[in-house]
Amino acid sequence: MNHTEGLLLSCCPICESPRLQYVFISHGYPVCQCRDCGLLFLNQQPPDKVLAEIYDQEYFLGPRTPGGEAAVAEMKHATAQLYLKQLIDYCGRPGGKLLEIGCGNGDFLAVAGQAGFEVTGIEISPHAVDTANRRLGGEYVRCGTLETAAIPGEQFDVCTLFDTIEHTRNPLQLLQKVREILKPGGILFLSTPSLDSWSARLLKQNWMEFKTEHLHYFDPQTIQNALAKTGFARVTVTPNYKYLTLDYIHNHFQRFKVPVFTRLIALGSRFMPSTLRARRFKVVASGINVLGRSLPVREKPRLSVIVPVYNERNTFGELMNALVQKNLPGLEKEIVLVESNSTDGTREEAVRYGELPEVKLVLEDRPQGKGHAVRNGFEHITGDFVLIQDGDLEYDLNDYNQLLEPLLAYRQALVLGSRHSNSWKMRRFTDQPLLAVMMNLGQLLFTGLLNLSLGQRMKDPFTMYKVFRRDCLYGLTFEANRYDFDFELIIKLIRKGYRPLEIPINYRSRSYKEGKKVSLLRDPLLWLRALVKFRFMPLYRHRTR
Repeated sequence: MNHTEGLLLSCCPICESPRLQYVFISHGYPVCQCRDCGLLFLNQQPPDKVLAEIYDQEYFLGPRTPGGEAAVAEMKHATAQLYLKQLIDYCGRPGGKLLEIGCGNGDFLAVAGQAGFEVTGIEISPHAVDTANRRLGGEYVRCGTLETAAIPGEQFDVCTLFDTIEHTRNPLQLLQKVREILKPGGILFLSTPSLDSWSARLLKQNWMEFKTEHLHYFDPQTIQNALAKTGFARVTVTPNYKYLTLDYIHNHFQRFKVPVFTRLIALGSRFMPSTLRARRFKVVASGINVLGRSLPVREKPRLSVIVPVYNERNTFGELMNALVQKNLPGLEKEIVLVESNSTDGTREEAVRYGELPEVKLVLEDRPQGKGHAVRNGFEHITGDFVLIQDGDLEYDLNDYNQLLEPLLAYRQALVLGSRHSNSWKMRRFTDQPLLAVMMNLGQLLFTGLLNLSLGQRMKDPFTMYKVFRRDCLYGLTFEANRYDFDFELIIKLIRKGYRPLEIPINYRSRSYKEGKKVSLLRDPLLWLRALVKFRFMPLYRHRTR
């Protein structure tokens, strides 16, 4: 095999970082990882000739017996029904023009057509194209790729790519082309193997998805980085459920052998009744389903800074003056100021700042906690990125630029401003030293509990400086009102698939005599409740459209 004909990349295909490292060899091809965004990909890529040999007429075929072929067809039909239901839940109703790229034998096109969609397919395998068109009863599927199909712009309401994007040489180029052919507000629905799946974590380098034809390996964060960079938003990521049979799993592991597992599955199949081997069951193994919409992209991204404020007259004016004057190269700025009916004159100052064109003033009728104020601010933001800024002077506005840089480069979706690498010394109240020790101990305890429950290694998850893409909030609902909102926000963002990047920042903690408002009796109980509740409650409560 001549590997030198394959494509060799010098930077990450998604975030364009040159910081690459080789991880291992898969089927004779080096697997490389971006040290900034985490994308895994083959580098060098196999040449076209090798891929053409893989995509022969055997690629989509199941068992050659009539009964075996019928069982596989029924299994894939059932999976296609699952996909169709999820698509309709997202878009609200069936109908419109739908294009499937990499449609295989046309399983999803068949059920989508029956549901009322006007379907078209593109497939690289000539044999699969013939099979799909016979099944659909017409020339609905063309042979080739999206690049060779020469489809005019803004033609389709929906585009689907099931187990396809990992096969393409240039994922961003594919997504950009998909956006061009979708109508404004059009829906993208893709599925892909995920490095975050239980099977990937269990099998590691022996993961069955490490195949020669799989050129890129995503996780929830890297696929959302790619979508954000190409103009897709309102993204949801959910586990990829499929219907499988034990016979199908056995055949798959015979074709794509995995040490130990292939033998165990073969041994189990040998002693299992045929009726049980042919029974369908719903399972999630390797993949994720991703839905998003094509939305307009600003020429200049916007940052929304949410400032919750209550009784901060001593520091509020200085903070707001610095924030209004803060220059952010390459970014527009809006300040969403949420004032909670202060009694010390802060409200009157807030009203004056609300007259500035870049300030949106939100007046609450009573104080209900910092979390409630931030949630209220979420309802008024219009930016591409979000930053939360307290009304005191504990944090340094000069840190904005370094916190935003990974987001602007699409390397990260969630950045935390880590106050100190050593949380034991985070708070040094000269006027209340014992209280500072107690709070630092609490920081260590609750950070440890949160990391344990989420499988993370965060140093400062409770920092106020949480900076993220606005789209990270899509589909999520929040309910915490006090400082337990810090738990709710970070837990839900991590559960949605975002890996926080911590960047050290400047920080000077103020004491209770200077205005700190955390309750040492009430808030720890709320934190414990939030840790349990938001870790295990359903992530999405409602349909997301």
